[in-house]
Amino acid sequence: MKVSTMVNLFYDAKNGDDAYLESVRKTREIGFTTMDFVMCGMQRNETELNGDRWEFLVDRIGNEAARLGVEFGQSHLPYYKWKTSDPAAEGCEKNEFIIEMTKRSIEISRMLGVKWAVVHPVTDHKYIVDDEKNLAYNHEIYDKYVELASKYGVGIAFENMADIDGNRRYGTVAKDLIQIVDSYNSEYVGACWDFGHANRVKLPQGLQIEALGKRLKATHVDDNIGQTDLHTIPYLGTVNWEDAVTALKSIGYEGDFNFELAVCKRLPKELIPSAAKFIFDVGNYIVDTYGN
Repeated sequence: MKVSTMVNLFYDAKNGDDAYLESVRKTREIGFTTMDFVMCGMQRNETELNGDRWEFLVDRIGNEAARLGVEFGQSHLPYYKWKTSDPAAEGCEKNEFIIEMTKRSIEISRMLGVKWAVVHPVTDHKYIVDDEKNLAYNHEIYDKYVELASKYGVGIAFENMADIDGNRRYGTVAKDLIQIVDSYNSEYVGACWDFGHANRVKLPQGLQIEALGKRLKATHVDDNIGQTDLHTIPYLGTVNWEDAVTALKSIGYEGDFNFELAVCKRLPKELIPSAAKFIFDVGNYIVDTYGN
């Protein structure tokens, strides 16, 4: 199990065409050799890869990663938020810009050698308690992406969600992810476990992970105290890391122990390197103590 992080710890859009490149370099200096190429910002047109020079920039990132000895085990694709009749809305499945950027993100994942690209399951709110209709809605959105990614040898991993404001959200529990993954019956479809999402709804994480078993291909490592999705560092919240990571070991999990954090966005830039080093040390402590 390799300790990994999304390449957002040092990402600064002010760096323009070098934003991803500089973040990869600085993250490698901390000690990380495995990273998650997160592309959620592309759905809001916030990254240098939204422009026409994206292929050149990705080639440059890939070449620099190879020089530094960095591999990209995971990525995070743009994601759908809600069902809406407004095709211009960011979360709409008919938003042509998001469709284009999702396909581009899959192509970028291929170019960077990503094994598993993470997506969010969606809920058809009209049928919120009808899992069969929710499953059909996910196929309506994601079949085209699974087909494209499979052609490139990139897996699609459906991430567990969290119920919001007391409303049931499809994909929150292992049972939902099992339903989605098994419905595809493909080696290129799996699950991603977000520990912070599970903590928000007080799930017994070890049991949920054991239920997923070999379907689990990716992780989002973050912590909170239950109320909000803080995306903070392990042990600064209430996740039981011994229970969770022991379960990863018990199922023979072969993916990355991958941080999805927001803490560096809230820090002065002068403090980010020391925070990133602490994150790296915490990840190695957890994996060495419970995962090996």
